[in-house]
Amino acid sequence: MSAIHKTLPVSLLAGLALIGLSSCGSSGDAPPAAAAPPPPAMAKVAVLFTDAPTDEFSAIRLDVVEARLIGGGADQVLFQGQEPIDLLDLTNYSEPVVFGEVEPGTYTKLRLLIDNLELEPKDGSPSIFPALPANGKIDLLDPNGFDVRAGRSLMIEIDMDANKAIKITKAGNSNRYKFRPVVKVNIIDTGLPDKLARLEGSVSQIFADPAGSFELCDLDSPDSCVDVTTDSNTSVFDDEGLATDVANLTVDDMVVVIGQYAADDDIVLNAVVIEIGGNAEQVKANVVSNPVANEFLVITEDGMSLTIETQAETKYFDANGAIGAGAIVLGVDVEIEGVKPPKADPMDPDVMRAALVFLEADADEQISGTISDPLDSATRSFGLMLTGGGDTCVRVDADADILLVDTAASEVTMGDFDDLSVSQAVELFGVTAVDSCFDANEVIVELP
Repeated sequence: MSAIHKTLPVSLLAGLALIGLSSCGSSGDAPPAAAAPPPPAMAKVAVLFTDAPTDEFSAIRLDVVEARLIGGGADQVLFQGQEPIDLLDLTNYSEPVVFGEVEPGTYTKLRLLIDNLELEPKDGSPSIFPALPANGKIDLLDPNGFDVRAGRSLMIEIDMDANKAIKITKAGNSNRYKFRPVVKVNIIDTGLPDKLARLEGSVSQIFADPAGSFELCDLDSPDSCVDVTTDSNTSVFDDEGLATDVANLTVDDMVVVIGQYAADDDIVLNAVVIEIGGNAEQVKANVVSNPVANEFLVITEDGMSLTIETQAETKYFDANGAIGAGAIVLGVDVEIEGVKPPKADPMDPDVMRAALVFLEADADEQISGTISDPLDSATRSFGLMLTGGGDTCVRVDADADILLVDTAASEVTMGDFDDLSVSQAVELFGVTAVDSCFDANEVIVELP
């Protein structure tokens, strides 16, 4: 089975077409034409979007219009069209926008074009439509370049964190909303082992080998399909949220697959959970009772009481991977994936049968200010003159993301500690340690 099936852009098809021409001589036989060289092996690329939660908005919608790779040779168009995304659906999952094929090479930039940004406030006030910088262009730069190898697959995860990309400033008695290109990119050629992906679609083929595998085609982009694999640990649920077997899956079934992408020669989605029927829902809530007898009570974001039923097949995850059911306790925030079965009586309590329970991470603290001495690359630390007065010490984690953001050019470069300098204005995300220093897991430098 082939793992990715995607209609190639016209430019790629044209590049792959080899046409042989021969001319007629005035006498004798023309020499045989040299055999055309085989077309170069292409590389497969998947572009996935993800986001972080926000307390201010109930939806953040945008359209991805184009994605292209830029390097030493010709640009490679991954996608052109109109792919709608609600970033807040992607808080705990990544969603594929592009499954494309490109020529192998070394690339230094991923260019995105986005449009129709809409912020829907939680308080019910009218939607907000911030202007986009550079007409919606966002360039994600890697000065060292990244290799796309022939016959191999590459995954590019785009983390567009609304809390950092949408800047709010006071304008009289109201707020002014500004979008800036604070976007992280994670490029990996072995898959995303801990990050879950969620894909809704229809089953187009069921494969005999390996057993339990099938082709899933995206609802919004039916020409984008991915192969899904299952194993003995995959949990399968029917349209009432009850455990069933993958053998009950049929062609044209509407399903939700939650799993983890793996990339090698091909890109496949290894299913953790499969929900058959197309009626699965996601609910964010706070746990208000300790689980007892496979049930616990939550209060949803809109203030409704909901009883969560779990089964032996229910999966539990957090941002770092699989966890045990014991992590779900009174007071934690969760996202429930499952089905609300029909009620026998309208007065019965609302119930949701959980296929997967995702434990939300605690939000990072945020501080901002200007870098001051001592700035020490050996200890990855610096002083910070805080916005609003005062100062503190900062330590930057070894694996922290350092983003150099040029809002005017709408460019983001993934930097390192040596790119930091005294007098730079920075925003920091992390946690205050017991010694009162701030341990940063992300540094945003807004370039002048």
